[in-house]
Amino acid sequence: MNKNLSLFVLLSACGGTPKSSVKPPVFGDTGSGVETLPEVWGLATLEDHDPDPTVVELHFDAASAEIQWLEDGSASAFTYAGTIPGPLIQARVGDTIRAVFTNNLPEGEATTIHWHGLRIANDMDGVPAVQSPVQPGETFTYEFVVPDSGSYWYHPHVRTNVQLERGLYGAIVIHEEIDYALDKDRYFVIDDVRVDDDGDFAAVENLQGPDGVHGRHGNMLLINGEAEPLSDTVRPSGVERWRIVNTANARTMWVTVKGADWRVIAVDGPLLPQPYTADYLRVPVGRRFDLEVIAHGDADEVSLEIMLPGESAWNYYPMFVGSVEGEAGAGEQIDWKAPAIPPVTGVEQTTELELNVNSDTALEWTINGDTYAEADDIRVQHNVPGEVLITNLSAFEHPFHLHGQFFQVVERNGEPAEQPGWHDTVLVEGQDTLKLLTNWDNPGRWMAHCHILEHAELGMMREIVVE
Repeated sequence: MNKNLSLFVLLSACGGTPKSSVKPPVFGDTGSGVETLPEVWGLATLEDHDPDPTVVELHFDAASAEIQWLEDGSASAFTYAGTIPGPLIQARVGDTIRAVFTNNLPEGEATTIHWHGLRIANDMDGVPAVQSPVQPGETFTYEFVVPDSGSYWYHPHVRTNVQLERGLYGAIVIHEEIDYALDKDRYFVIDDVRVDDDGDFAAVENLQGPDGVHGRHGNMLLINGEAEPLSDTVRPSGVERWRIVNTANARTMWVTVKGADWRVIAVDGPLLPQPYTADYLRVPVGRRFDLEVIAHGDADEVSLEIMLPGESAWNYYPMFVGSVEGEAGAGEQIDWKAPAIPPVTGVEQTTELELNVNSDTALEWTINGDTYAEADDIRVQHNVPGEVLITNLSAFEHPFHLHGQFFQVVERNGEPAEQPGWHDTVLVEGQDTLKLLTNWDNPGRWMAHCHILEHAELGMMREIVVE
């Protein structure tokens, strides 16, 4: 039995040998554009239909597909362009992305695409507050300029807890203005799904039960849509960039790298001016980490492993295993030449958000005492720096995501927060208080919500209007 399956047996007794019918990835060429973007290993790519080197035009759909993870059955999935995850979207910072999207999902499954983390024009953000959902059989063209480099992702913002669980998510790479001397650039999309004994997605439980309290935790780990660890060769002392995103419905993942020296070079947004080292990373839903990984010259393999708490100790699940082969590289850290991140200064407005749970008559997750359906907009002034004070009155963690803006995490429970960089997602633990600073520099109507999708579905969302 696959090592990774020990998790599945422990949690669900699914059994069987994992088997995937996801289309094999196609690497490298980005299509007919004049400029060929750097290769990103691990995900399928789509043809660029526009010859302009500053425009990336992609044509794809959302549709049903049968995906086989267990020998004894298949899952009735939703896919972008036939794959889970959807195709990798690549561009250069400052480019225009034009995504011609067709909804071929079954009748009744209206959908949108939200471009998680991208600070784009508000009418392209892909939420029902600013866009009518795309009905089955309809086509909608998203078009926007990407202002920031980094690792991002995309997913629906309609029935998200169901549509994303069934496979509608994909990765985005916005390359810096310069290319770096890398042995490999890899993207790892980690997820967990809940499948039944027949290999299909387990029915959505009543959100008034445990799923509504904790969020929907899966019983099968996936890496780039596969139930088995990915593999490749890694150059000894070679320098690689590993991009990681957690796309699960609710589960916070812990990850570590073995057999290599590694450090964090970006979190959520652009490169950090001062990379940092860690023993492991706590990766809440929606967050991205970019790592610089240098394989030990004497290692047999390098691995990316997910750490999950067990009854008495941590359990480790290898998700990528690279065999160390070939001629040794230089083994030197890269000067990423990231500019300093200016502090947010001149704060003139304060936004307070209280996160809580209400179960008096039915389970509800609230912000400032109201569910999304009951709440009024929160209004702030454009280009006026402000602080966002988040108080979690519940005992449960909430990965808080703000659309359309970057923020800095400056305080946690009254102490300076050691979370450098620009962020769009931050984990608010039970009983935590956080202070965020933002410039509110992107006008429009933006969502702020918990990225545990069942919490958002039960009300933990607000609209913030940057006037």
